[in-house]
Amino acid sequence: MKFSSFTFLILFSFLTSCNTHILKSSSNNELIENEEYNLVHPRELKIFKKFDTPPNFNRNQNYNDFGKWLNNISLKNNSTPVYTFDGQRKPNPNIYIGVLDLEQPKKNVQFNANAIMSLRLEYFYRSKKYNEMDKLAKISSKPTPYTKYVKGDNSYSKYLEYSQYYLENTNSTTISELLKPIQFKELQIGDVFFQKGNIKSHAVIVMDLAQDEMGNKIYILAQSYYPSQDIQIITNPSNDLISPWYIAKEGVILTPEWRFLSSDLMRFK
Repeated sequence: MKFSSFTFLILFSFLTSCNTHILKSSSNNELIENEEYNLVHPRELKIFKKFDTPPNFNRNQNYNDFGKWLNNISLKNNSTPVYTFDGQRKPNPNIYIGVLDLEQPKKNVQFNANAIMSLRLEYFYRSKKYNEMDKLAKISSKPTPYTKYVKGDNSYSKYLEYSQYYLENTNSTTISELLKPIQFKELQIGDVFFQKGNIKSHAVIVMDLAQDEMGNKIYILAQSYYPSQDIQIITNPSNDLISPWYIAKEGVILTPEWRFLSSDLMRFK
């Protein structure tokens, strides 16, 4: 059958327009990006409102309690930079695209993987799961359990005092005692990419998740770094068009300040 040039042009235009912003087969899980679109709403202060999902993706509503809490943390005003514990601005603001509205300790303790422990403590405290906070003290450095430390004073100021004390009695590898490895295909909000280094260790945490009808997933990450600083939503240095979303595929995960592997994925026990 022969097609006229006009018919061919119409058919070609239809096919290319249909393929804009869709995923290829799962064996080659990359976004086709033929057009630009704006996924970020600067004035919104909730992750699920501030960051739209790319076309064909929808957020997974089957959150566990920790995941739901993480996804609902308020963000600071869009113009607010990341500060270190001593009040210095973090250099290179292109690394992050949102700052969690949580008070950080006044000492150099909320750095690298310790920031994930800070989030875990805050979650248990705000959920009034004080016994769960005590379990976080069952680590090799043996910090005093929360309930024993505060002696019935569950005020936020006392919590902040305990949080700083706890982080002072941990290090960047402590988190490994509280995590277990999981398969990358099981990825969900609240999971942690943790990598133990010879000199430094680092971790990032999954703050949001979406998937398409074929089960392909994308996710958003948060971190602190060194020195201790505000916890921030990080950009995707490998894909500006869908940043801060990352495509969930096995292999190397390049974040602005660290290189993880999909096999580094872990979950709190």
